[in-house]
Amino acid sequence: MEGVKLNIRPGFWIFVVTATVFRQGYFAVMYSIAVILHETAHYIVAGRLFYRCKEIRLGIFGAVLYGDFQDVNGADRIKIALAGPLANLALCLVCLAVWWIVPDSYYYTESFFTANLTMACVNMLPCYPLDGGRVLTGLLEKRIGDRALLLTKYLTAILSLVFFAVFLLSLFLRSPLFSVGLFAIGLFSGSFAKGREMYERTVFAVNRPFFLKKGMEKKTLVFCENNLLADVAKRMQGNFVYCLEVVDMDMKPVAHFDIAQLEQLVLSVPLDTPLHSVVRSQSSVTRVGRAL
Repeated sequence: MEGVKLNIRPGFWIFVVTATVFRQGYFAVMYSIAVILHETAHYIVAGRLFYRCKEIRLGIFGAVLYGDFQDVNGADRIKIALAGPLANLALCLVCLAVWWIVPDSYYYTESFFTANLTMACVNMLPCYPLDGGRVLTGLLEKRIGDRALLLTKYLTAILSLVFFAVFLLSLFLRSPLFSVGLFAIGLFSGSFAKGREMYERTVFAVNRPFFLKKGMEKKTLVFCENNLLADVAKRMQGNFVYCLEVVDMDMKPVAHFDIAQLEQLVLSVPLDTPLHSVVRSQSSVTRVGRAL
């Protein structure tokens, strides 16, 4: 995967050694392959939506796709999140097809089927930072905006406590569910995650040949000079390129930033900078209407 590093953390090797000691080494290998293919599906869809991913980090609890910028919003978030579980379900179907054609292959691929089915089902739980939690956040954003992620994290915390209660009850049974307890702890810690992993926009570092071949629609964003650069960045979704027009309180144009200037701004200027300060500091900006 070009441009994406595979970072194997020490926890992954602990997982492999532990699984081998308990005679589950083959399942650990199949699970690791399923996890990597899951994250690869995220990466492929993110790339097609013009987002760049920096690193796949393989750890004790699986793998995560990391980038530099805050997680994407809206429909793109949902598409990228669904890619992983759908890829796992597709691999399950492949296994079923292979079993039908070559029944003896069941012995060798049962673990791979189980790993993919488990990955798909667990990741579609409506908990952050699982894929289901990202889908839920994307759906809620259409109704409640920036509060969507906070609400998803509250739900994650509640469900993690439910799972931990199940684990505590299992202690009174013959077979305690330690895996459920660990999963509950992982979910609870995820509810406090800052949500800055995942995707970096390639609208700022577009694959130029692909861009020229496919083409993209250009949009102009209009913001008051009292807004922050962060307000502009939040409106810059995938699949489009943007220009920026800054206006005063009377909606009179103050300055215009073309595509290259706007991309450079978002990359190099702190996002909490007011637009009027940006306009004053950019000597190459095309001034419109009046001099500042």
